[in-house]
Amino acid sequence: MFLNFKVFFFLSIGLLFYNCKSTATIAEIENLQKVVDEKNFEITANSATPIAFANTRGLENLLPPGSNLANINLNNIQNYIKVKNDSLQIALPYYGELQIATAYNDNAGINFEGFPTTSKFEFNKNKSAYEIDYVVQLKNETLKIFITLFANKRCSFSINSSNRTSITYDGSWKKLDN
Repeated sequence: MFLNFKVFFFLSIGLLFYNCKSTATIAEIENLQKVVDEKNFEITANSATPIAFANTRGLENLLPPGSNLANINLNNIQNYIKVKNDSLQIALPYYGELQIATAYNDNAGINFEGFPTTSKFEFNKNKSAYEIDYVVQLKNETLKIFITLFANKRCSFSINSSNRTSITYDGSWKKLDN
């Protein structure tokens, strides 16, 4: 009985390590580099991780199904960051706190269409990923956007605002159709 358990245990561990894919293939990396070089891709967030504060307690029932204050499910909420050449289109839901009161804004999300103030694209060989930084100027605030695109078509990005608390998103990316 003990021998069967040991065999099963080591076989399970071996299969686990065999199925774990920690490195990207050359084809995946080349595809990522091509898409980023063309600057023609779309990012969609699957979840948002805002900074939760004590005064947000009691709002859990207002969140989408399968969500809590620490991790918000965005699967049924349309959202994107589209990169087309040097322009950006951003439509993201925002969950967090306004830190500095500004003029009334009837749109609580993060929306932008135009050209970023600055942009930086850098390939990280250790992660086999592209790290992209944008600075975007909205009417009453400045956004710093830090994006990491992985070769397996997953991504994570965070947005730091001059007026709101920071928020992090996880999702996926794809090449835009022309």
